Amino acid sequence: MAEKPREPLGGALDAEIAQLDRRIGQMWQLVMLLCVVLSLVAGLTVSRTFGLTMGIASAVLLIFYSVYGEILRREHDRPLLRVPVICIESAIPWLLLLLLYLTQGAAYALGSWVPPLLVAGLILMGAVRLRPLTPLLSGLVGGIGFPVIYFTLLRDDLSPTDAARPLYQPSMQLSRGFSLIVAGVVGMVIARALRRAIVRAEGVARQRELFGKYRLLRVIAAGGMGTVYEALYCPEGGFERRVAVKRIHPHMALHEDFVDAFRNEAELCARLIHPNIVQVLDFGSVDGSYFLAMEQIDGLTLQQFMKQAQEAQITVPPKLIAHIAREMLSGLAYSHRGARGGDGALLRVIHRDLSPVNILLSLHGEVKITDFGVAKVLREAAVSETTTVAGHLGYMAPEQAEAKAFDERADLFAVGVVLWELLCGRRLFHRGGPAPTLVALMGDKIEAPSTQRQGLDPAWDALVMRALARQAADRFESAAAMAAALTDLPDAQGLPCPEALAEVVSELVARIPPSARTAPLPEDVPTMTTPL
Repeated sequence: MAEKPREPLGGALDAEIAQLDRRIGQMWQLVMLLCVVLSLVAGLTVSRTFGLTMGIASAVLLIFYSVYGEILRREHDRPLLRVPVICIESAIPWLLLLLLYLTQGAAYALGSWVPPLLVAGLILMGAVRLRPLTPLLSGLVGGIGFPVIYFTLLRDDLSPTDAARPLYQPSMQLSRGFSLIVAGVVGMVIARALRRAIVRAEGVARQRELFGKYRLLRVIAAGGMGTVYEALYCPEGGFERRVAVKRIHPHMALHEDFVDAFRNEAELCARLIHPNIVQVLDFGSVDGSYFLAMEQIDGLTLQQFMKQAQEAQITVPPKLIAHIAREMLSGLAYSHRGARGGDGALLRVIHRDLSPVNILLSLHGEVKITDFGVAKVLREAAVSETTTVAGHLGYMAPEQAEAKAFDERADLFAVGVVLWELLCGRRLFHRGGPAPTLVALMGDKIEAPSTQRQGLDPAWDALVMRALARQAADRFESAAAMAAALTDLPDAQGLPCPEALAEVVSELVARIPPSARTAPLPEDVPTMTTPL
């Protein structure tokens, strides 16, 4: 008996074989229909008896395969019908042998190469169908049926001259029958070997795809530090859950400081439980490769959203921009003034790397902040002192770029940059490289959004320009305060529900070819972690 493949391969393989059975049945219908036509021609030109006999046999088989095909079409697969169908298929060559005998004589029938060739074809076809019983039955029916027909019918009708020939001797016919049985056994072995090879190959592929309890499906983002995969959480209980697995590159795992920072990110994100923050579910290592498992968000990064909207010449409505900003500020307000540690103390988590690549828009209209890899925890400190510049340069606050002390207001500057770019449809500080981008960030004049977008309510200017103030003291004092100012804008009145955002995101996602839906870290948005 054939080895039963593991799921999910077994079900998929059986479904494909059932589909192949339906196609083979359709092939036999066409062959029998052709035989009916040929029988009419043979009855008129060769032998009326031959034509009539062939026509009746072909018509019966045509009806049988038509009924069998209809059963498979409705019920996909009927295991109980397999054995009789295989036996009928295997009998077709010997029906042809009988027709040749009745019309052309015993010597002609025994000397014809067509019946044995049909048997060989059926054995090969059975092996290809990956059902070991099929070639075995074909070989047995042929190996037994051929000698039986010879000894009961053909032998006595041979002339003395033909009977004396080696080709027509009983020993030769027994050898033929034995050869067909052996061919059937070989076909069975080949079918089993092919099936086992597929099972083993699937097992090897599964082992390669499995990363601990996660089955990695496809790359959805990549950068210099690691890769993010869409994955399935596959515990031993058997259920599955779609997640995103962030896996650091093997060479990065050799740096203890980086691994510690990665572990700290996991511990920190486990504390950030909010609808507008991507939830971290797991942290660990597999064969020395460290990973984070996060909730999977189907949709676009804000960067992809802006790019696709620009390519599609879609102008994002101010009301929708206000909705996105409000959701971002809600997540930041929690991270700054809501998240607490295991001791119950306020954490005051500063993201430090808020940019369009770290803001996710889901197909359900959700807005979520992700990637707290360079976040800082202030706790009771007034500000954070740092000796490194970390984050996407075109979105970091000036005090960050100068490695000066910073607090929650650094994230609000990033929100201001994102808002300006959403409203104006272009980049604010990016100039093609780190040095010119830094110069623009620190000193270039920032134009009011209403001067860059025709018809935009000037009320946006005060909010955006305050968030973009180069001195932290001139910005909003908190994310909650900025959200309150946003709510006062005329365009923020009657904010669209998540369904409105979901509709736009779905439209833009549909424009992206499936092969292009990975999101590698863009080279034009430099990420910096530089000691000063």
